[in-house]
Amino acid sequence: MSPLTIQRLFLYPVKSLRPVEVKAVELTNEGLRFDRSFILVYTPDAATPADPNGDLPFAKFLTIKRVFKLALFHPEIDESWMNLTIRYKGDDAPKASIDVPLSPSPISLLGAKSYQVSVFGTTAIGVDVGDEVASFFSTRLNADVRLLFIGGTGRREIPGAAYVGKQGDALTLALEEGLRPQRIRFADAAPLLVTSTASERDALLRLPPEYREEDVIQRLRPNIHIDVHNSLPAYDEDNWSTLSVATASNGSHVVTIKCIFNCVRCLSLNADPDTGQMVERRRQLYGLLASDRRINTRFPHKPVFGQYAFAGPAGAILRIGDTVKVTERSSK
Repeated sequence: MSPLTIQRLFLYPVKSLRPVEVKAVELTNEGLRFDRSFILVYTPDAATPADPNGDLPFAKFLTIKRVFKLALFHPEIDESWMNLTIRYKGDDAPKASIDVPLSPSPISLLGAKSYQVSVFGTTAIGVDVGDEVASFFSTRLNADVRLLFIGGTGRREIPGAAYVGKQGDALTLALEEGLRPQRIRFADAAPLLVTSTASERDALLRLPPEYREEDVIQRLRPNIHIDVHNSLPAYDEDNWSTLSVATASNGSHVVTIKCIFNCVRCLSLNADPDTGQMVERRRQLYGLLASDRRINTRFPHKPVFGQYAFAGPAGAILRIGDTVKVTERSSK
């Protein structure tokens, strides 16, 4: 039986935009470094109510499940991991790009407006990164939007829906094992999403034959995509509880991944990454999966694909080719 390995790694520097595929990535207590550190929001007007417990207005964020055109923005990270370039590849507006620091310095944001952003019921502070980048997105989205960088503590609480029985201990391993309680940035409900190649193949087989060469994983938006070769069936990850990751070079243990919740999916599955529109009905993964993948009893009307997860220790590096073992299973 072939060992499981990490096949692909994805970062989403700006929530709901296209991913950046990388060969290696660092873990933090909030997920993969630089993952979903930025978010696009509609510009609040003067009448927008302030946070009742503070003085910051709320801003509504853009999501690809409603704004399919977000798929036409392609982020790139330079070799120094200092700069984020975002290129627009649509046909309806100038094909241009804009650069922003991958991690803006506090000095560069001094005096910038801040907003409260609520995602899945928990909030974080977002700091406006400026008019130039706002204009870049607003022109191409035909909407008044701002790009925010996560501020405050740089994290937010994990929504209750991602807890197993809403038990905080479910997200913490013993300190001697190197993990700490997890938080997230602008991800929906957990720091990581884990998927498998067997499930990817099943999703492809649901598409019409002429579309089975599609890189469908782009629509499924994982962080860690695991090659199970022919060792495990599709959706075996539904029952994964703990994974152990070892470096491909010497086989030493480097990372523990705890799977916490079967990921229920939304209409983002129906976004066409190439056109920025909804795919035709026979290619709509949401409905194709819903025929038999509505297995999460807490969300019985939504299909499941992949596992929400967290991992540690912070500072560890995940690489393409690292070996993966399923060390614990559950019946959830």
